Amino acid sequence: KWEGWGSQYYTVLKGQLEQQRIFYESQLGEIRREYDELSDPKRRYAQELISALKQEKNQIEQRCLTLRRKLKKAVEDIAFLKSMNDSLAGDREPMRRQIMEAQRQRTETRDMLMKCLPPLEAKLAMLFTQLEAGGAQAAQGSAGNEEGTKPPAT
Repeated sequence: KWEGWGSQYYTVLKGQLEQQRIFYESQLGEIRREYDELSDPKRRYAQELISALKQEKNQIEQRCLTLRRKLKKAVEDIAFLKSMNDSLAGDREPMRRQIMEAQRQRTETRDMLMKCLPPLEAKLAMLFTQLEAGGAQAAQGSAGNEEGTKPPAT
């Protein structure tokens, strides 16, 4: 009895599968006919459109990749500049102190120069006067040697 039911069930399933196969084959055949009915210019236009869209997609992907690289570089540059800015901000106060110290030293040096320069200039003028006076005496002495006296032998 069980074998009979199993056999009938098998036969029913086999029949249903056969009907489904026939149905889907007919649907596939209908789709193929519709596709074949499309004119060549329409098919060619569709293929060209698909090709153009694929090219555009590739171009957009390339551009997107390039923009991603630029974004990554910009993010790295921003991080570097932020780090540099933080470093400079941290060095601001010590540098300000160094600048103030250098200005103070420059002022002290200028004041010392202004204090010491006039006496040194006066001393230099006096030495030049003495040198010129000594040069004039030496010139008179050499003129006397030319008139009849011999210079000492060395």
